[in-house]
Amino acid sequence: MNTVGLLIALSGFIWSVARGIQVSLLCCVLNFIFPPIAQAIFAIYEPAIRFPLLVLVSGLGLMYTSGGLQFG
Repeated sequence: MNTVGLLIALSGFIWSVARGIQVSLLCCVLNFIFPPIAQAIFAIYEPAIRFPLLVLVSGLGLMYTSGGLQFG
């Protein structure tokens, strides 16, 4: 499950950077450097960024619930 979660999170990351190119160069750069934070900020104003954010968060959530991602 960790591998599946990683692949889902990685596809969400790549998708968000690709969508960021369509929105603006600043969005693309910030999505590359700070993925979840920048996606959450841009998702408020840009509907094109919302679904890649959901994919990234679901992948990270899957990794967290299966024990592959730990905080603290």
